[in-house]
Amino acid sequence: MVKQRLAMLIIIVIFSFAVFAYTGARGRQTETDLASEITGEDGAPMILIPAGEFQMGSNDGESDEKPVHTVYLDAFYMDKYEVTNAQYRRFVQATGYRQPEGFNPTDAEKGFAFKPWQDRNFKGDDQPVILVSWEDAKAYCDWVGKRLPTEAEWEKAARGGLIGRKYTWGDDWPPPEKTGNFADETAGKVFPGQYWGNVKAFPPRSYDHIKGYDDGYAYPAPAGSFNPNGCGLYDMAGNVWEWCADWYDENYYRNSPGRNPSGQSSGETRVVRGGSWYNSDADSIRASYRLNRDPANSWIFLGFRCARDAR
Repeated sequence: MVKQRLAMLIIIVIFSFAVFAYTGARGRQTETDLASEITGEDGAPMILIPAGEFQMGSNDGESDEKPVHTVYLDAFYMDKYEVTNAQYRRFVQATGYRQPEGFNPTDAEKGFAFKPWQDRNFKGDDQPVILVSWEDAKAYCDWVGKRLPTEAEWEKAARGGLIGRKYTWGDDWPPPEKTGNFADETAGKVFPGQYWGNVKAFPPRSYDHIKGYDDGYAYPAPAGSFNPNGCGLYDMAGNVWEWCADWYDENYYRNSPGRNPSGQSSGETRVVRGGSWYNSDADSIRASYRLNRDPANSWIFLGFRCARDAR
């Protein structure tokens, strides 16, 4: 009798272990079976960012970037490029949504009523859409069955697998050739006497540009004009700042969850990331740099890209 019970116990243990191993293998297989690139409903290619940990923040940067902390993220997809004018026009035409409009510091006459689709420097089909508020960006994402990336997702995707580096390309400054669209030598010729590089200080103080770097663009560049990062994503540094889903909290990193953080439940401003075509300072182009803006505001240097869960 004892031997029978022992034999039965051994069978149960072996069966349980086999079920556990099988379901674990199925889970791993599911992750493995995810396509490395898909196409969203808006026709935009999206790159898989695999599940796993990364080091978020910087102990050498601004106080709101501290401390460096380990974050685990489930797998997700990120748009390969920033949302373009052509994509956003289709959204406007299909839904009757308002066209981009807002503040352009380079055109004082139009002030807060600047319309980029009426300006040759900003209306190109392949240029990233600008002058969209956080609400505008979310409306587009909802329309195409996507969402804005969380701040953690954005930073993991921007780092492209690099650990402990300042920029999406490494630590070199000035940036290597074909790195991205920043306030370069070309911009210095087009905007003499103007500067918006210190994004946390308004009004602008003095003009500058990145000496020894020339990307050839003074305004937003067509999506994909520069080299991709380690994840195969374009313009994760420069071109336009990008809205994230999170409410901004300067102290969030001190108590954020270690798994799939999504920011505070409320706030006054939203997180934006990545730097833009008008940035020349080495600080704000860093992968860990955090900026925040009123979600109702729109700017000529601010756009977005979409994300979605990996199912």
